[in-house]
Amino acid sequence: MHANSGCRPMLLATLGLLAALGLPLAPAAAGDDPASQILGNWLTEPRDGIIQISLAADGSYQGRIVGGNDPQRLDQHNPDQARRAQTLLGQTILQAMKYDGGGKWSGGTIYDPDSGRTYKCHLERLDQDRLQVRGFIGFALLGRSQVWTRYLGSSMTLPPGPR
Repeated sequence: MHANSGCRPMLLATLGLLAALGLPLAPAAAGDDPASQILGNWLTEPRDGIIQISLAADGSYQGRIVGGNDPQRLDQHNPDQARRAQTLLGQTILQAMKYDGGGKWSGGTIYDPDSGRTYKCHLERLDQDRLQVRGFIGFALLGRSQVWTRYLGSSMTLPPGPR
């Protein structure tokens, strides 16, 4: 019999109690998980929108518009005529992104409200506060990129941009 065999039932009972209480079985801070380091609010490169990246129910990452410089802006370029009367605020524009490792996500799409088109998407975390977002058709070489910066402000309304 192993010298520590008496500790095993106590450990299992403690783990069972933690699980029953709904408490995490292992300490895990979101900042420690590389895949979750994109969670939160991001300011788009033209500095006209705030996108909140969150974890979707299926475990993928998604982003929705939570603020910007024109909260009443309609989705006027949407190919679905019925959706053109809806405001962009609250809409999910980044979907189904999966973590590939190494600070990169792929496999999803991004909707461009300026054109009404949906593109394949890659994300790459450049550093703690910068995220490169690349939308493309077919091959990643045929597309364009923006660098989003982490948004730590409290107001979801940005100053109006140039008209």
